[in-house]
Amino acid sequence: MRRTTNLLASILLLPLVTAFSCSLTASSIPYDISPLSGLREVSKDTPTPPTTSEAKVRMELCNPEGIGKQDGVADEDQCPPNTRVCLTLLNHKPSASDPDRITAVIPIWPADIPDQDVFTTPMGKKGEQGLKVYVQGADYAGVQQHLNLTLLCSQTDTAPNPTFVSYTSGLVSLEWATPDACPRSADSPSAPSEGSSGSGMGFWGFIKFVFWLSIIGLIAYFAIGIFYNHQQYSAKGWDLIPHRDFWREVPVLLQDLFSHLFAGLRGSSGGRGGYSSLG
Repeated sequence: MRRTTNLLASILLLPLVTAFSCSLTASSIPYDISPLSGLREVSKDTPTPPTTSEAKVRMELCNPEGIGKQDGVADEDQCPPNTRVCLTLLNHKPSASDPDRITAVIPIWPADIPDQDVFTTPMGKKGEQGLKVYVQGADYAGVQQHLNLTLLCSQTDTAPNPTFVSYTSGLVSLEWATPDACPRSADSPSAPSEGSSGSGMGFWGFIKFVFWLSIIGLIAYFAIGIFYNHQQYSAKGWDLIPHRDFWREVPVLLQDLFSHLFAGLRGSSGGRGGYSSLG
């Protein structure tokens, strides 16, 4: 009974743990930051005489398996598996017997963080300034860890890695200016700004649709008619044409139609005639 209860509880909790998607919608604005996938590394040095302190971030945004394992590095000096963002704190002292000493390895963004702890906020009225990703991570040494990733929409910057801004009181702040932080609608040519332009394209699109529909209808009409006449009446030659007499009269009907139209146009362009004063 207890095993059944635990299984049901696990199933009920599954929807709370969802994978972060790099193709996302924030406040009805679509983004696709999947080009930012791949292992990214960035660090920041702070002078702390007689040593130098280094904060190093390894990040893999889109792969649910995270940054993976580093070759040649002890397991105790690495973040747990399935970590998207890992922070490593180092202390450098060239004169020491151990000049590069790892002081902390902090999983900032484990991949199993519930979706409710990941916040995405567009920047700008229509998201044109970029996207902010804020993550409430797990506790480390009694301090809850956070990530503040600011993705700036820039069509000119092509930096392969983000910029390490700071790490203070458990908050890692990164900034990345990249075209991939722009809304997806901004990647394509802008939509028509004038209503008349959009409606004009819609009108001509409808006319084109009707034209091709008529052509396809005529082809189907003749194909079915010819097949029917051949099978039903063993017709040959011009007798295969469906409603043959009607199509023979079409040129005459068109000639009469255009004659009446031209006659009407000549009459209307002749001006007012036959005016005479009364009395």
